Amino acid sequence: MDVNQDVQQRIFESIKKQLPKDEKIAVVLMNTLYLSQDAVYRRLRGDVPLSIYETKTLCEAYNISFDEIDAYKKGSVNFSYMPLDRIGLNFETWIIGLRDALQQIKEMEDTSMIMSVNDTPIFQLFNLPHLTRFKFFFWAKTYLKIPAYQNELFKREKIDKKVLMIGIEAHNIYNSIPSTEIYSLETLRGTLRQIQYYFDARLFEEPSYTLELIDNLMELIGHLKAQAEIGRKFAFRNEPPESGNELHMYFNETFISDNTYLIKSNSGSAVFFSHNIMNYLNTTDPYYIQESEFVLDNLLQNSNLISKVNAKDRNRYFAELENNVRNFRKKVELELEQMG
Repeated sequence: MDVNQDVQQRIFESIKKQLPKDEKIAVVLMNTLYLSQDAVYRRLRGDVPLSIYETKTLCEAYNISFDEIDAYKKGSVNFSYMPLDRIGLNFETWIIGLRDALQQIKEMEDTSMIMSVNDTPIFQLFNLPHLTRFKFFFWAKTYLKIPAYQNELFKREKIDKKVLMIGIEAHNIYNSIPSTEIYSLETLRGTLRQIQYYFDARLFEEPSYTLELIDNLMELIGHLKAQAEIGRKFAFRNEPPESGNELHMYFNETFISDNTYLIKSNSGSAVFFSHNIMNYLNTTDPYYIQESEFVLDNLLQNSNLISKVNAKDRNRYFAELENNVRNFRKKVELELEQMG
């Protein structure tokens, strides 16, 4: 494919991502460019190039930056992200951002997701909302030094009903997207260390609340294992579905360096990865996507499938995670006794 055809196809892919599932790009092009069906298909196949007028019309109609479309080249990548001031730096707007991003992914045609999990599987964390709330509080107070959190201790409190419903919506959307997820022995250890840091630094309003979060971690591990056993995602304490919600879980015995999310669909692909603690970058750059898929494929080849099959490795993996949490719980119990 020559450069002009490559640019033309990227314009079509950008339009596809903006269309509802039931709307076909051929019909859209016919209505927007006032072309016959045959003329549209010649352009979609690349047999006929878009004219300058047609390119301008499509870019204006679908808010496509031609400069960015034409800028794709190896070694240079354009990323999009949500600025921190637009997140609002509060729990509600952060959850809304995750929900809306997942909804956009779900609306793509025939979507699936491949992810590497460095520490915490953030979407699985929605199963235990108080863990999600702790994670956000830790990032906001300890890493980002947001003034509103600086004199606050983490306390036991009910999650706002509106925020809880948004989290449930986000979690249900994630569950409905087929996913391949790669875990390692580092999974949840970062969260465990964060809980330990707050306990040691006396940043819990009630030190005993530490035990509840530790128990939440143990419940999350048990729920991850339950999902792996049947190869389907479902909400904690709910009945698993008989079909859909596919989960292919892999265990990698080495170190996974980051949280990367590769989105694949018939209407285009994208890569997301964690950025600035609680944010994420995303790109539709075809070269970057191709290289990310290459790395994730190699990571999968060096990992063991533990969903539905391979009970021995699955049980060994989750027993190791549980042992880490159990040992920390004993330490906290002992210190709480000493505190009187």
